[in-house]
Amino acid sequence: MIKALTCFFTWVFVCSAQTPEPVTLLFAGDVILSDHVEAMAADDPHYVFERWQPGRTCDIFVVNLEQPVTRSEERIEKQYNFKMDSRYLETLRFGGVSLVHAANNHIFDYGVEGVRETMRSLDSAGIRYIGIGDNLDSARSLRIVRVKGRTVGFLGYYGSGDFAATATSPGVAPRIVSYVLSDIRRARTRVDYLVVSFHWGAELEPEPEPWQVRLAHRAIDAGADLIVGHHPHVLQGIELYRGKAIAYSLGNFVFGGNARHTYLTAVLRVVLEKDSARTDLLPVRVDRWQPTLADSTAAKRVTDLVKSRSARFPQTLPFTTGAP
Repeated sequence: MIKALTCFFTWVFVCSAQTPEPVTLLFAGDVILSDHVEAMAADDPHYVFERWQPGRTCDIFVVNLEQPVTRSEERIEKQYNFKMDSRYLETLRFGGVSLVHAANNHIFDYGVEGVRETMRSLDSAGIRYIGIGDNLDSARSLRIVRVKGRTVGFLGYYGSGDFAATATSPGVAPRIVSYVLSDIRRARTRVDYLVVSFHWGAELEPEPEPWQVRLAHRAIDAGADLIVGHHPHVLQGIELYRGKAIAYSLGNFVFGGNARHTYLTAVLRVVLEKDSARTDLLPVRVDRWQPTLADSTAAKRVTDLVKSRSARFPQTLPFTTGAP
């Protein structure tokens, strides 16, 4: 009897060791928690995620933070400048945001000091970030998140020259192809799953440009497992290339940069299982700046839109509108 029990518990232990728990990743698009969002939320940092905290339903929740976190008044000369009050770091924390992509066209809206203050603020809040750093090496550095016995790596890029970090000054990781491919190849040996995030493309365009498709394919050929894009402010198609997903644009998530507060969007979900990654789309409704999972009617609208914008690709996700 003792021998039988010993064998049973040994079998359970071996099976558990060989079958790691699934790891769930969520990715959302552009986030601006100032201007119109700030006017609505006021002093309530929980307002935006009051109805749904995506980070509580997953292990890692990633958004594109489209603004610096700074008190600086030294804005650079451009059409639109955004900055976020540090009190809304609690908004990100309450929603479960664990990592932000920060390499984008607004992170430099308040200059070098705005970037430095952003990094200090995110560090203090315990929110990881990719795509920016004190110098070029740190901006290009791999961010590793360890969860449930897995290592998930993240790299982020923007542009090819604007706001780029240098050997001695802060800035973004530039989207220079040789840098991107070199970083991916180095990272590939250090993590179980590698996500590469690009802030790219033309605003409001429903499809990616040919150069984006070429770069995404080259990134996967070099070792990336997932490509996540944003900047166009609209949802674009999702391609499967060599079995790996490329979400060219996740559109806006909670975007206070314009006055439209109610709209449909989506969140990309990836579930890492023992030997595979399952990817699907979660349709989302944003109502007065508060995101929630969309009902069946709205979900079908979102899914049909992304499905139609994915039709150009040889392979894409098997879009469904079932329960999330």
